[in-house]
Amino acid sequence: MASISIDRLIRYFIYATIINAFAAVAFTAPIIIPEFAFPLKLEVWPGTWMFISYFVFLIVGVLGTLAWAVLFDLLRRTTGVQSCDRFLATASLILTELAVYVEVTFMFTAGYIGGTYAFASGVGSSLITYIIGPLVIPIGVSIFIYLIGTLLGLMNVVLMFGQKGGPAAAA
Repeated sequence: MASISIDRLIRYFIYATIINAFAAVAFTAPIIIPEFAFPLKLEVWPGTWMFISYFVFLIVGVLGTLAWAVLFDLLRRTTGVQSCDRFLATASLILTELAVYVEVTFMFTAGYIGGTYAFASGVGSSLITYIIGPLVIPIGVSIFIYLIGTLLGLMNVVLMFGQKGGPAAAA
């Protein structure tokens, strides 16, 4: 089994957290551009999806990667284990990050397009549903991919408990 040091893995998750925090700021910036009319579109369905997708990104993308870093640091400190499975660690990080960005992108797009049509007069909810319908499947697929990435990360955590630790485990 190829392994990766826990210190390096923690660093990767912290890098992801920082990148995601910058991305969250970048996602917020267009709200101040009046031509996009974000505040108006956020008030109607499915424009509210933009609001939900932003908070999903903050919770899962920013705080989620930080939580993984903290979890691995706590495991290293309490068990004394200094490395874990490289495949499970990298697959977990890549799949969860990819899935978060895909889900948020499609959900935001559906909210923006749907909110634009909902804000326009005379466009009914059935037509809006027809227009944004194709965006829903990639959202579901990305959630499924995120779950797979999370399960791989949890498998890695469980395998870490089976390893012999260093001095911290003997204490």
